[in-house]
Amino acid sequence: MTKELPVLVGIDGSRDGLIALTWAASYAAVCNAALHAVYVVDEQLPAGPPTDDGSAVLADAARRLDELGFRTASLEVRHGHPAQVLLDLSERSQALVIGRRGMGGFAELVIGSTSQVCTALATTVPLVVVPDTWDPAAPAYHRIVVGVDGSVEGQDALRFGFELAGATGAELLGVHAIEVRETYPDPNSWFDPSRPWIETADELLAQTLDGWTEKYPDVRVGSHGVVDHPVLVLARESQNADLVVVGGLGRTAFSELRMGSVARGLLHHSHCPVAVIHHPAPSRTASD
Repeated sequence: MTKELPVLVGIDGSRDGLIALTWAASYAAVCNAALHAVYVVDEQLPAGPPTDDGSAVLADAARRLDELGFRTASLEVRHGHPAQVLLDLSERSQALVIGRRGMGGFAELVIGSTSQVCTALATTVPLVVVPDTWDPAAPAYHRIVVGVDGSVEGQDALRFGFELAGATGAELLGVHAIEVRETYPDPNSWFDPSRPWIETADELLAQTLDGWTEKYPDVRVGSHGVVDHPVLVLARESQNADLVVVGGLGRTAFSELRMGSVARGLLHHSHCPVAVIHHPAPSRTASD
């Protein structure tokens, strides 16, 4: 799993930023890639003494990377709108990693509603959001959860999940959640009203995962079909996972993951990092 382009991570001087930096360094090591850490001085904020030149933030980042023993990294200070600067730089990166919360403007990448950010995210590289609840020192679960919706777009999420599982030896769990409307006719006509939906979910999972299991025969694969809200399902699964991967644009239960309400809910409530994989995704792999 070799990548030429660097992994981009936004740092902002907060504990959250250092946690995101730690995850990004680990991911870059798996990908055999360099790391590019960027602190953006937000020029839209009121200026006031002392002038923020970013030196303290970069010093903290350098110390963390030294503790991790990660040497292939570049640290940089930029000026401008944090979200826009990072999105622009991501066009020359293989992934963008940010903390879920922080002192800077990166939160707009997660919970913002401006069309500019959403449009940019729809065409950029994988976005990984690392929550402050993630503990780098805790033992790994060796488990990657992927939200499966049966769409062509969802194949990008599966590709990302299988590549990472193959490189790390983790198990991949495909999850399909079906939220059945309460108004569906005659729910009492079955002994177990949820059974037909679960069978449909299991069939979709089997068909969707089949080709990937052939391509990655060494990856342990599981599947879980469930009748429930996608955010609740994925948030529960995140408690015992190293990463949750979702497609950026789906057609069924995950259709709102184009940074809509489901994505906001998951990014706020996930216990582990979340990767949002958008489609179409330009090919940035030098060699697999």
